[in-house]
Amino acid sequence: MINEIELDNQDYEVDEVIDNNKLMAYDIAVFYNTYNLSTLMKWWGKKLIVPDFQRANVWNIKKASEFVDSILRGLPVPSMFIYDDMEKNRYLVVDGQQRLNSLYSYIKRGMYGDSVFRLVGNIHPNWTGRTFEELDQEDKDRLEDTLLNITVMRQIAPDDGQSSMYLAFQRINTGGIALTAQEIRMAVSYGELARYINQLSADEKLRKWDFLRSKNNRTFGNYSQIQELLLKFWAYYFNYPKQYTGSSTREFLDVFFDQQKDFDKPKKKRNSVIYHSKEEFIEVFDAAFDEVIQLSVEDLSPYTRPAQTFLEAIWVGLTYRKLVLGKSINSENLSSYIKNWKYSIGEEKFSELFQARRTSSIKSAYERINAGIEYFSGEF
Repeated sequence: MINEIELDNQDYEVDEVIDNNKLMAYDIAVFYNTYNLSTLMKWWGKKLIVPDFQRANVWNIKKASEFVDSILRGLPVPSMFIYDDMEKNRYLVVDGQQRLNSLYSYIKRGMYGDSVFRLVGNIHPNWTGRTFEELDQEDKDRLEDTLLNITVMRQIAPDDGQSSMYLAFQRINTGGIALTAQEIRMAVSYGELARYINQLSADEKLRKWDFLRSKNNRTFGNYSQIQELLLKFWAYYFNYPKQYTGSSTREFLDVFFDQQKDFDKPKKKRNSVIYHSKEEFIEVFDAAFDEVIQLSVEDLSPYTRPAQTFLEAIWVGLTYRKLVLGKSINSENLSSYIKNWKYSIGEEKFSELFQARRTSSIKSAYERINAGIEYFSGEF
């Protein structure tokens, strides 16, 4: 069935494996520290923060229990990776969230989700089925006295945000699952924009389009793909009509997200950057959302499958129509107008925009958005 189609978005998939290969030398400070587990538990939620970048807690209680069991047995565990947010005097956990959350849930909360946290799975007989409070004092002390290795990274130069962090974090796995580009942005450039995106991404209305998220992300409540759609929508709209720049769509989004992370109240302003207020973001989002959300997956299928790239061009085009041209949207004729797009510009040109493999480039993104704005400026 069409609503079970997995992500049909070359732009998203291809960009996930494209690093920023711009020739650049970094000055990076890396510290290798060892912390007592009891200290990390005291910091948790205060100095040691898991940012809201929508990496759902994908570990079940069995996996979390077996990690606690590994610590109790004294087995070595991988080093955790942390970003030093010097401006706010805190550490952001980027790699190690699942492990630290499991330990905190067992030691401090005594709960895993809505269940009492008793160790289950392949667990040593001495503590099978036990909560932390039910452990022998010797086992409690051994757990809390455990030393964990922490790698702390801080970019010194160049002063261009945290571009090195994006490149480094992309190459780190969390529990065997690589962080996506959007999860990295939400973690490293966390601010007011990230909180707003986080809020919007869970909107029930957006769940009608299953193709926006992979089946795995729907299962584990991960909204990073919708978050990236929202970011692309704003970045494409606010940067038009000037040509989009960057070595890839990913770099273009990285720069826009980092610049706008605090909306129009950044700590350091740059003369060449136009900072947009939250009110502007809201106005742009709301302009054509009610009309766009009524579209079916068939409306968003340039060929046999729905495509996010097609949705992006439609949404930006309709928003431009409303806000810049001041034209209304005829919702009754919108579906048929969309279907006529490929015939009005010719199937060859339409295919270049929405079917060719080159759709992941930033140049192609601009061409799609420009085509959408031109087409939806017409009468229908």
